[in-house]
Amino acid sequence: MKAGKKPMYKVNDIVVYRRDVCKVVGRHRSDFTGEMCYDLVPYLKQDGSVKMQVPVSNKAGNLRDLITEEEIRQLIKDTPDIETLENKPANMKSQYAALLKGNDVADLVRIIKTSYGRNKARMEQHKKLASIDDEYLKKAEKYLYDEISVALGMSYEEAKAHFEDEVAKITEE
Repeated sequence: MKAGKKPMYKVNDIVVYRRDVCKVVGRHRSDFTGEMCYDLVPYLKQDGSVKMQVPVSNKAGNLRDLITEEEIRQLIKDTPDIETLENKPANMKSQYAALLKGNDVADLVRIIKTSYGRNKARMEQHKKLASIDDEYLKKAEKYLYDEISVALGMSYEEAKAHFEDEVAKITEE
């Protein structure tokens, strides 16, 4: 689901806030703003060490539904056609950061494809890998495969293997 839609979430709903999969653990009125807020905890680390409050109004559009199985299938189908970023070494970091700030899972695929391709090209030229590509590749993979793993009820490693295997099947056809 695209950001901007404003569903009401209930306790125990799984949502994505910014790029992190979270569980709604409550709602309360903020002492600071008087606004109703969701209480969220990171889904994969529900030890109580981190708790976020996000306005129910979601004006910033940073809160969205978890990706669905259907949306994952569509993303896999679309992956071969998702274009990589323009290869401009001077501003790769800002390009990656801008995509990471967004809410579209296709942007994570775009980062992964771009950084993977740039790293592959560097290896073929016997150059060392660019740390910026590696850094954003790891971040994008973490966010994408964490979300897919929760949506499909599998481990991170299984989600990554599933996604890569399904994309490979499409590109071989």
